[in-house]
Amino acid sequence: MSRRLQPDDQAAALLHHARSATPFCSPDGEPCASIPTSIDARHVLPLRSAAFRDWITANYYSEHESAPSPAALRSALRTLEARARYGDLPAQKVDRRLSFEGDAFVPSKIILDLANTAGETLEITSRGWTIAENLKHSFFRSPAALPLPRPSQPSDAGHNSLALFADLFRLTGAERARVLVWLAAALRPLGPYPILVIQGAMASGKTTLARALRALIDPSTAPVRRMPERDTDLDQLARRNWILAFDPVRRLPTRISEALCALSSGEAVDFAQPDHRDPLVFEFARPIILVTPTDERRGGWARSHALTNRTLTVSLPQLAAPSRKSDLWGAFEALRPAALGGLATAVSAALHNIRDTDIGNINRLPDCAAWAAAAAPALGLEQTGIIEAVSDSHSAAALTRG
Repeated sequence: MSRRLQPDDQAAALLHHARSATPFCSPDGEPCASIPTSIDARHVLPLRSAAFRDWITANYYSEHESAPSPAALRSALRTLEARARYGDLPAQKVDRRLSFEGDAFVPSKIILDLANTAGETLEITSRGWTIAENLKHSFFRSPAALPLPRPSQPSDAGHNSLALFADLFRLTGAERARVLVWLAAALRPLGPYPILVIQGAMASGKTTLARALRALIDPSTAPVRRMPERDTDLDQLARRNWILAFDPVRRLPTRISEALCALSSGEAVDFAQPDHRDPLVFEFARPIILVTPTDERRGGWARSHALTNRTLTVSLPQLAAPSRKSDLWGAFEALRPAALGGLATAVSAALHNIRDTDIGNINRLPDCAAWAAAAAPALGLEQTGIIEAVSDSHSAAALTRG
């Protein structure tokens, strides 16, 4: 066994083992480090995260076969934080799952983190999409984040894979349009995002649909969660995930309803720091899914007008002959690469057409409607159908009734 070092020597050894990490700060002021995960791939971790402490401790143990003292670890981490803040590297943007280049409203490129071991990304421009090595974009990945499949090119029809997805989950008419509009909007790099409300009776497939929608863009080991009771817990979930999905939602306290509205449109949130430092301020917006069971005996639950104006509602009928979940999920997994490719093609069409798309004045979700209308041919929808699905009073009426 190796000789145990003194605390000062332990701190020096920890910094020696951290030489392969590149410390820097995000524009929000959060100290981070880029660490190697393979020969040609790197991963970004907050310096104060348990994951980074585990990484540096594992490197130390690999040589010394002992654990560093808490004092040595604190000393090394504070030194790395100082290097992140006052080193030579400028602040570097760090995103969750989705990033962009250029103007956030009309980006030149949208980048989706595939979160695989090769460090690949899906890059979408107005000319199409490609799978690329991630050489210049930084992404945080929560411990629950799962990799996306490598997308496959769609068929000549362009939207067949999305049509097959809609058919698999028995979506028709306006419900189909609203789901595809929400999917396209979830790949915009900037809010506001529509809140998708999936409501239906027992055995209508609402939770399965919510899981599949999240798995198309932001898969996770915990794709659907119960609604937290505190808005601060909701903010923490938004900080760690790109898409938020909650099931079942039978009531919404006013504070949570207001927090959901803020998160869908864009919200600035303070997060406390240790050592009496000023809080970090993050601004983010997130696509959201709410799964709402309908029960005639209990009636609906009241939604605020502000929440109603931000929602797209999908009402699912009870299935007379539900498919086995194993069969349905197997079919979805087989379709997932093509569906992601079809969705990327739709986003590429939106980037190509958005500057020339004029939908006039609509009373609900104009940014979402314009983006989806620009992608309409690749989504397999008509622009008029998209506008009707977004602005149709059914969305607001259904939400009010529950």
